[in-house]
Amino acid sequence: MKFFFDLSRVDGDAAGLLLHAAARYLYARGIGLARSSGDPGCGYTLIFDIDNTYSDERYTLEPFEGGVSVRAADKASLFAAFGRFLEESEFDGRGGFAPPPERVDFTPKSHLRGIYFATHYYNFYHSAPMWKVYTVIEDLALRGCNLLMTWFDMHHFTSMEDDEAKKLVSRIRSIIKYANRLGIGGAFTMNANEAFADSPAELRAEYEPRGRYFAKPHGHYHVELCPSKPGGLEEILAERRAMYEKFADLDIRFVSFWPYDQGGCTCEACEPWGANGFLKILPGFRSLTKEFFPQAKIILSTWYFDLFCRDEWRDFYPRMTDGTLDGVDYVLANFFKSGLPEVFKEKGIPEGITFIDFPEISMHSCSPWGGYGASLLARFLDEVDEKSEGLFRGGFPYSEGIFEDCNKYICLARYSGRFSRSADAVRQYVKLNFCVTGDALDELTDAVLKTETALPRKTTRGGRVVLEIPPAEEPLKVEIADTSDIEYCFGVFDKYNSILPEKIKSEWKFRIFYLRTLIDREILENDFFPGRSAAAQAALAEISRIWYVNENTGPRVTPPLGR
Repeated sequence: MKFFFDLSRVDGDAAGLLLHAAARYLYARGIGLARSSGDPGCGYTLIFDIDNTYSDERYTLEPFEGGVSVRAADKASLFAAFGRFLEESEFDGRGGFAPPPERVDFTPKSHLRGIYFATHYYNFYHSAPMWKVYTVIEDLALRGCNLLMTWFDMHHFTSMEDDEAKKLVSRIRSIIKYANRLGIGGAFTMNANEAFADSPAELRAEYEPRGRYFAKPHGHYHVELCPSKPGGLEEILAERRAMYEKFADLDIRFVSFWPYDQGGCTCEACEPWGANGFLKILPGFRSLTKEFFPQAKIILSTWYFDLFCRDEWRDFYPRMTDGTLDGVDYVLANFFKSGLPEVFKEKGIPEGITFIDFPEISMHSCSPWGGYGASLLARFLDEVDEKSEGLFRGGFPYSEGIFEDCNKYICLARYSGRFSRSADAVRQYVKLNFCVTGDALDELTDAVLKTETALPRKTTRGGRVVLEIPPAEEPLKVEIADTSDIEYCFGVFDKYNSILPEKIKSEWKFRIFYLRTLIDREILENDFFPGRSAAAQAALAEISRIWYVNENTGPRVTPPLGR
């Protein structure tokens, strides 16, 4: 069977990109592309149009005899509409196809549906061929993602003119420019007082616990700058200006201002950082951002408030309404599983403040991150969402790679209003990507969800948790908290690995779940020592290839082969 795409009403670049994404999905499902609706074998026509009468990212699917009309408010919505067509259709992976049975008229609940790409540690986003990263961005566009956030980590470099800095600038620019071509807006995050490696020593921030600080701020590289020292604020803004100049021509719609991890200063004049030193930088940061990105909205992050310093949220609370945050459009927060801060429970949510989320979808419960294949966090995300009490109006899930692809889908589905329960989103993800329906859909969805049971684990050598590369002579052990679903999950994936169409089961979205269940089964059968299993080692090696691990990749994002 073939589909004809009528893209005559869509501008050339968008039409070409949409056709590229469509071909990738459809060819893998045994569907070809026709040059016209009259071509032999053409059995279905899709007519695309951007409708200027639509607003708020609305899109519609209007079935007609032998095809469907796809209309959307803008370019990003058109990709989302086609993604919805794929989801509402049924494919068997062998050329069989059933179109959406009903009309769809959809407007997303939240207009801030982002994903954050961590481009560091030589992880997937840092190391994979750019064409491969582009396909991931296309997938996000088809799921309704409309913002893509990145970060230029300054501390590695002495200036923006370092050769390695130029490489990272080029890569980040390529990522954002491709997203822009799909209608996805760019976004930057940055630590408030981060600095280059050769920042002036006399202006550097403090990091030792003192006063109300009971722990060192995480991720401090000791090159960060103190805004309370004479000349410190000016140096912070000068270094930020140098970074902004490299990206000023891109479509940047949001800029996020970050307190910790890395960042912060524990000196007496900055304490408590989140309600004091951090906010000293805000006016200059706001002015500089508007100079380079006039249309960008500003996000103020509260990441790790109260983690190192007592009563940081309580001191910050009045600053949300006293004019300090004038010009700030959103406040970003993540309370993990602890729920709202006590001051919110006592005084309520400040009027006029809109909160967005930064959910952890990569690192939770597993080290190395993605080291064993797919990492699903459906239950965790439900629990975090429940404890946030409906506070968030969109967000930017934190992504270290493609091993948590299904978690991205869950978060975007929740932001758009498609699904409120993770299990429902997972079911739709399985239907689309594994081409199953009926009992097979039920069985595979159940197995995917139950992979989370065995996710909480620690990778150790000699009783020490592996965070860096340890001595090779010590055997590596994987301590899994709950093994009760391991045999079941492997049995289901092994079954479908033998019966699904070749193109579907060999595609990485299925493969990383299959390999995850195989590795877990091998770990269990070898007394939790993966080095004793040739099958586990082969699977870990394959995962490394899928992640594009190389000699520079950090151990935190490297599958734990028996080094």
